[in-house]
Amino acid sequence: MKLWTIQPIEIYEKLIETGEYKCDLEKSGMKDFQSAYDWLVEQMVSKIGEPPEDVKYPIWAWYKDGKKRKPDLRHARFAYGSKGEKYACIEIEIPEDKVVLSDFDSWNIILNDGLLSETEDEDNLIEKAYESLSKDDKQIMKFENWKRLFDISPLYNEWVNRGEYIQATFWELKKDQIRSVRFFTAG
Repeated sequence: MKLWTIQPIEIYEKLIETGEYKCDLEKSGMKDFQSAYDWLVEQMVSKIGEPPEDVKYPIWAWYKDGKKRKPDLRHARFAYGSKGEKYACIEIEIPEDKVVLSDFDSWNIILNDGLLSETEDEDNLIEKAYESLSKDDKQIMKFENWKRLFDISPLYNEWVNRGEYIQATFWELKKDQIRSVRFFTAG
């Protein structure tokens, strides 16, 4: 499966030097959303198996970035880092059974501790049901609802835009999985 991961230049250099890269929690934004990331890890384990022994969190990449598959660096340079920081957009090839695909827009709802729905009416029904539950049952319902993250079938309406931006997660990146690299500077 062809994917694109955008990483700080230091990560790319480490990958070239050591031959592999695994997520470093201290250098990622994951610390701020621990509950959502821990839930995602559980889902990844059920979908693609346990991570390598020294891996706790996934690496992220793009499977589809809008209308195009490959990220458009004219836009990406404004979405990553601070002005002047150097990045590498690394095209990689990873076996399909080692990757979990999910909807980017849905993931942002999860990061905000929200519930996923396809229409405003459905959202109102879900919220009403959720509010009637005990704290423990709310957690169970929320985690079950979040599984909708993995539905990447296109759906566009006034409430949801699903399937346009599809992200990928996987446990580790090897140097021999690199197919090409493009460098850019954050704007």
